[in-house]
Amino acid sequence: MIKADIINYWNSLSVLVQRLIIVFLFFLDSYIGLIHQRGILNFIDLILLGNLPPDFVWLLQTFQMICMGFFLVKILFDNVPPSRLRTVAMCLSPFLLVLHVILSIHILMLGQGLVANLTFNMGTIAISTLTWSSTYLAIAVGCTLTYSVQRYGNFAQSEFFMLGMYVAIAFMWTDLLFPISEAPSDGTLVWSLFAYVVIGAFILTGIAGVIIDRLVFKGFRDSKSSSDVMMIASLGVAMILRSLIYLRFGSNTKRFVPDKDWMSSEQRWEISTYTAKINLGNINWPVIEESTANYAYNNAFLPIIIFISVFLLVLLLNYTRLGRRMRAVADNPELAASSGINVERVQMTSAFLSAGISGVGGAVFGLTVLFSPQTAFTLLLPAFAVIVLGTIGSVQGAIVASLIIGFVRAISEPVLSGIGNPLERTNYFALAGVTPYAIIIAILLIMPEGIGKAYEEWNIERIRKRAVSKRKSSNESSAVLGFLFGWAGAHHISQGRTSRGFSMLLITTCSYALGKALTFIHDNSFAGKGSLTAPEGLSSSMHDDWLSVVKREQTVIEFLGFFGEIFWPWIPIFLWFFAIYESYLIFNGKYFDLVQEPKAKIIDTVDYYSISISEWFVSIRSRATPNYTKSKAYQKFSEFLTSVNTYFSKVNLLFVENFSKLSSSFYEMVDAKHGKESEKGSLALFLVFLFILIFVVSWLPSVNDFTKLLQISNFLITLAIFLLLAFSLNIHTGMTGLVNFGIIFFVALGAIVVGVLTTSSDVFGYNWNIFPALVLAVIVGGFFGWLLAYPTARLRTDYFAIITISLGEILRILLMGEPLLRVGGNASAIGIQSYPLPFQEWWFCGSETPVSSTGTKYSPLACSSDPEIDSMARRVAELLEVVNIDLDGRAAPYMLLLSVLGIVSALIVWKFLDILFSSPWGRILRSIREDEEVAQHHGHDIFSHKARSLALGGAIAALAGAFWAWKLTGFQPSFMSPAKSTFLVWAAFIIGGAGNNKGMLIGAMIITLTEFFFNVLVAAQGSSTLPLADTAAAIDEKFIWMVTSPLEVAILLLPFSLVFLLLRKHSISESLFWFAFIFMVCHYLFDQRSIDLVFPEVLGGIQAKMTYVKLMLIGLLIMLSLKHNPKGLLPEVPYRPERPTVSTNISESEVIAAIPNYEESNDEEVSNLDE
Repeated sequence: MIKADIINYWNSLSVLVQRLIIVFLFFLDSYIGLIHQRGILNFIDLILLGNLPPDFVWLLQTFQMICMGFFLVKILFDNVPPSRLRTVAMCLSPFLLVLHVILSIHILMLGQGLVANLTFNMGTIAISTLTWSSTYLAIAVGCTLTYSVQRYGNFAQSEFFMLGMYVAIAFMWTDLLFPISEAPSDGTLVWSLFAYVVIGAFILTGIAGVIIDRLVFKGFRDSKSSSDVMMIASLGVAMILRSLIYLRFGSNTKRFVPDKDWMSSEQRWEISTYTAKINLGNINWPVIEESTANYAYNNAFLPIIIFISVFLLVLLLNYTRLGRRMRAVADNPELAASSGINVERVQMTSAFLSAGISGVGGAVFGLTVLFSPQTAFTLLLPAFAVIVLGTIGSVQGAIVASLIIGFVRAISEPVLSGIGNPLERTNYFALAGVTPYAIIIAILLIMPEGIGKAYEEWNIERIRKRAVSKRKSSNESSAVLGFLFGWAGAHHISQGRTSRGFSMLLITTCSYALGKALTFIHDNSFAGKGSLTAPEGLSSSMHDDWLSVVKREQTVIEFLGFFGEIFWPWIPIFLWFFAIYESYLIFNGKYFDLVQEPKAKIIDTVDYYSISISEWFVSIRSRATPNYTKSKAYQKFSEFLTSVNTYFSKVNLLFVENFSKLSSSFYEMVDAKHGKESEKGSLALFLVFLFILIFVVSWLPSVNDFTKLLQISNFLITLAIFLLLAFSLNIHTGMTGLVNFGIIFFVALGAIVVGVLTTSSDVFGYNWNIFPALVLAVIVGGFFGWLLAYPTARLRTDYFAIITISLGEILRILLMGEPLLRVGGNASAIGIQSYPLPFQEWWFCGSETPVSSTGTKYSPLACSSDPEIDSMARRVAELLEVVNIDLDGRAAPYMLLLSVLGIVSALIVWKFLDILFSSPWGRILRSIREDEEVAQHHGHDIFSHKARSLALGGAIAALAGAFWAWKLTGFQPSFMSPAKSTFLVWAAFIIGGAGNNKGMLIGAMIITLTEFFFNVLVAAQGSSTLPLADTAAAIDEKFIWMVTSPLEVAILLLPFSLVFLLLRKHSISESLFWFAFIFMVCHYLFDQRSIDLVFPEVLGGIQAKMTYVKLMLIGLLIMLSLKHNPKGLLPEVPYRPERPTVSTNISESEVIAAIPNYEESNDEEVSNLDE
């Protein structure tokens, strides 16, 4: 009775009160746990006899308390009624969350009896905010533009940022500009190289964006592919671009140096600021002191250039005809096309601008740090945090969001550094990289549509209220405002002409900024300094080039300095006088738009001349074309091309017909009515692929029988791991439709749990047996999958993908910085190692481990080298000798046993999944994948089924992670790199065929085989006697030709492009043309210096790194599979229930009699109702 009363009372409360009570209870629990060690987690530790690490307990309690702050913000957004106070609290929520985190840390320090000294230099925090926000914004604004116009999340956007960095390096290495970079410091900045790089990076990366859009994404648009397919294809594009940069520039770190003076510590601004010192764990008032912060020029130009670029983009989108067209295409492409807008041209322009802005950001970013091709990818996910917070598609939202995330990242660095020492976590500052990912997750859970959506709703409501309002502005007050602040458009804003007022304010602001910038450049250059001499210490062979460049720069800057004096203050003064005259008209009630008529005349004149020019070209073409087409030579050539095109069409048709007949006969032979989309056809094709791949595996060369056995064992365990991961991804994406880019998160959970728990307690482990640790790892993987479902399953596909990949990055960074995740070595050794392997001791030492003369047990390694020990490894070696596999007296490798365990586990999981997918639950998952709303209308609980799917897939991935850990025998955070894990699993999933477990095996075998094949090629590059040495030499030869003679490659490709154009094969012709264009750019951009610096002779000269060739090949497989074979090699077999057969012995009268008489039944129902 009491329980029922409590439940009724609880249900009577509002949702707001219920949630506040929950927050209070969880906060109180974490507070009691941190201060008095009496929380729920402390009691759980007591039940487990104190086996939980103390650090683990208070870390979870601190995390719980911080989560309550985010939950309060969610309550604020979801449940608090609209009011002015709520609006203010929502705007201040990022800062309130920062204060809540600091409060939580303060409570932690109180409970631990520690004191953390935090020092906040306001100037340094502001500088760091600008640096991080501009870096993220350079990628985020490109993603935003791509998404708003082309409607897909571009995971290759960071690669355009990377291209910009390496365009800067390429310009720096040119013969003309290399002297500028090499010249010793002389106290004066040289701007030429910097200007060339900014302009060149924008143009070249923009053209790269157009090329990729034309070659890749245009085909997807033409085939009406979904945004999910294009997003996944962008992964392949990213892998290709990164591999190309690796191949041409190497993996060594580089830095863009426009002039040695740019790197000098003397070239800086000194900013007066304040420093606040706060002690957490000891209640004291903050100590505030005056201080200075240095802002180096090379760091300052990063936010300046990027924010200017984004500002110009906003102007283009809002105030130009092109911008209006882009916004029209973004809103409704079909309606825009029907309005006469060339949608494809707008798509190309969007691709150019999005890539170009990211390229400019990358080029300037190269000033600030040493970078490698991998650097840009580490910035992609924080950039996604920006576009998620700012609302995908909103450029203004992205600007605000970048500042918020940059601020949180900047302030987290002193906080983490300050608490690291007292908590004995000296490298906690590295965890600052976690903050953008945590923000992604928190924002998507609290405010999935971002602040841009909230701003748009607020702005619409503001405009409505202003339209309803009858308030009329006074002409006298507007005139006074115009006289005083007319340069800022105050009189127009007062009169309600907000757009005109902001335009005047914009002109004034731009004039001031441009004038000051040009003055700064003039004062910090060689302009006006008379005759020049080359700097001392510069090679004499470079003097002439240096002088020619700097003299040209000197002339240009003096010319720009003249305009700088006009921009400020004369343009604002003229604008002010113009505003005073407008104010006079307003005061007398005679105002009219003075700009409208001249503006209309200018637009009409431009339109008139543009139409005249286009008509002139059309007339020239119409006069020239008839004479050209009527010539006999043209007619004969046209007839020849037609005949050639007809011939190739017949050949192609014949090939297609023969292939179709062959496949039809094959499927008829196996009685597969629906081809490879039937059970029998899918099985037959699977066996064919399997036979081919097994033959290729057996063909892989090796030195002797032992290395061959080791090679096959390594192949099988790698195959088992990727097969399990493909099964996991197939459950999430292939069956349920959840695009999971964070599969490595569940893998790492399994690897970490098994590694940490089974390691000896002497090296910070917990001495668990392997089997219980494996079971717990699988449970943990499933639990986190289930836990992930409820807050994220309602999110749209791209947001869900971003959250999952962010979880993987969070765990990777924690693996680098959290001491609890360091076992197997000393306290400072990063990674997990020295954990036992399943059955290894039994495999090498037998049922009883031998003991040495000193009384210590033999290690498995010692047992394997002792031929006198009777072990399973020795017995297996003897059995192998019976079938002519000679191991030269060595024991069978442990990898053989591990491969058997892995393959058996994968087969068991496969059988279990086949049963599960054939069950009603499998059909429910497919219905959710196809249409969630229809499945929900049929009574299915969508979120519980998604939770089960994620839990099952997470458990399987955790099992794969355990096998991966055993295969590696020790792992670092780098094993979680997406290029080595997630992208490969996605390649196997796409190539094999979504929804088909047999396809997962074929895809996993292809990816694993690719890995081993290129490993053989890598070994063959070092010795001409090894297998595949000729193939490696041929690849190196072609690579050397492309690097040293790019113009020859371009000249070779152009005629083929022309031939295919004449044959009306436009897609092939365009592809060849763009490839030729790329090689021509390489010819003019790269010279011998770029070859000597990247491929020095002492390191073997020019050589193709097979690791990166493999990365490019996998990217191509992903992209081409999605484009030409989107269903994969073995597509999903649809569920086709057998139709009931009707016996031919039934007569027609019996069939008619079996049909119910609905009229009689209706009459009976009516009579029953009457009664």
